[in-house]
Amino acid sequence: MTPEPSGTDQTDEAIHNQDKEEGSRGHKHLIYELFVLGELMDGPSYGYKLREILISLFGPFRQISWGILYPLIRQLEREGFIASEREIMMEAREQAASSIRQRRHYTITAAGRARFYALMLEQGEYNADYRELFIAKLNNFDHLSPEQQLVVLSHYRGYLQIEALYLEGGKQLASTDDAIPESQRAHIHRNISFKESGLSAEIQWIEHSIRLLEDAQEEQA
Repeated sequence: MTPEPSGTDQTDEAIHNQDKEEGSRGHKHLIYELFVLGELMDGPSYGYKLREILISLFGPFRQISWGILYPLIRQLEREGFIASEREIMMEAREQAASSIRQRRHYTITAAGRARFYALMLEQGEYNADYRELFIAKLNNFDHLSPEQQLVVLSHYRGYLQIEALYLEGGKQLASTDDAIPESQRAHIHRNISFKESGLSAEIQWIEHSIRLLEDAQEEQA
């Protein structure tokens, strides 16, 4: 998919106002909001489909209830970020009878698109949910220019670097702190080694992705 123009004027204004909006929104809420807006950037959708895609994106252990999804959708509609319309469908049952049911389809508005880019390019403080936020952003990379993708990747690299420094500090503390019983040191080092293995793989992936984008930019220069 061809990335849309960055819309600098529009997204800058949305980013400027975002801090005020996030005061009343939790981190998980923002992740789900970005997910919904990102899916609607690809075209109209409906609640059941959005929930299925969300589960497939975050895995079998990250479930989102209807009690979270539909209030979020209604909030986005009230704020003017999405719009809805009802679709009437016919369903054949037992080859003879038919039933009619309505399904509400959602589309993203111009304000919703500006909000989407603001969330994608926002570089706020790191937090415990930042990895999931990055996954949601990565899922929408086809809507960003290469320059914008570099911004997102570089910010996540900073998050991983902080994680790596924290683990390195933990190793040094476990080795030198006399208050830690000798019997516990091996357990602490094993735990840190396990975390470092996954972190190392992520860092390698991020560095590789950044190099690919930078090499492509140099070739076009």
